Amino acid sequence: MLMGTVLEMEVEAPDRAAALAASEKAVATLEAAEARLSTWREDTELARLNRAPVGARVALSPRLAADLDAARLCWQETGGAFDPAVGPLVKAWGLRERSPKTPGAAELAAAVAASRMEGLVLEGGVAVRARTDLAIEEGGFGKGAGLGDAVAALAADPAVSRAVLDLGGQVAVYARQRSERRPEPWKVPVADPRRRDRLVVELTVDGGSVSTSGTSERGRHILDPRTGAPASDFGSLTVWTADPLTADCLSTGLYVMGPEAAMAWAAAHPGVEVLVLRPRGKQLEALATPGLAGRLRALSPEIHIALWKEKP
Repeated sequence: MLMGTVLEMEVEAPDRAAALAASEKAVATLEAAEARLSTWREDTELARLNRAPVGARVALSPRLAADLDAARLCWQETGGAFDPAVGPLVKAWGLRERSPKTPGAAELAAAVAASRMEGLVLEGGVAVRARTDLAIEEGGFGKGAGLGDAVAALAADPAVSRAVLDLGGQVAVYARQRSERRPEPWKVPVADPRRRDRLVVELTVDGGSVSTSGTSERGRHILDPRTGAPASDFGSLTVWTADPLTADCLSTGLYVMGPEAAMAWAAAHPGVEVLVLRPRGKQLEALATPGLAGRLRALSPEIHIALWKEKP
């Protein structure tokens, strides 16, 4: 159990002892990421930043500074569809409570105004909170940050040839490139958005990270930070990128955009591939960016795979 979910990991090395030692290093980096980023605890670096006085210059660790810079870039590039500063919205909807609630119009408007990343000023390794109500939520990027750290730890160990990590449904794959042969690709299954226990599509990847977002994946609303309302529940959206943190951020942000806008956004951003699963009557459509051609396999006869084409 790590970062509020389950970690499953496979590591390949010349012998069991080397594989176990490498896996322990990966687990240690994930534990460090949780100690840095969790806002479910009061003693983490991010939780302390969320409590810092307005205007105070807070020195950040290099890792947290890098995490926040990457999350901020995703916020900028998605036009606010992904925003890590959604703490006020999460509170307004009661998403951390046993029984979520529906906020009134005034409360929702105030939460939307407060949930904006421009409330945090980043200057190199220093952060300054510009608003008292600013609250960074790690839920949209924390797993990806931890997985990125873990993959880096595995890559630094020369004994490791391949590894796959599944942290609560986000998968990160590492394969050491050797001149004599190309590593075998990994098969990453994607679940039916209507039934998480039913795998319907298999995605072949050589490396990078795969992250999926959908209401059924998280069990509660995915909020649109721009409006404060729940995003349209069309099915699920899966993102592949080389970087786990970016995949984590974009799976949320592109889901908020909706299928067509997400596909168009990915087409304009090389290195990002998208798979949308959405019901079409009794069938389930798998709509994918062209870069996933030849990398998808239907695991059920009612799955229809189609490649997205940009409208003229």
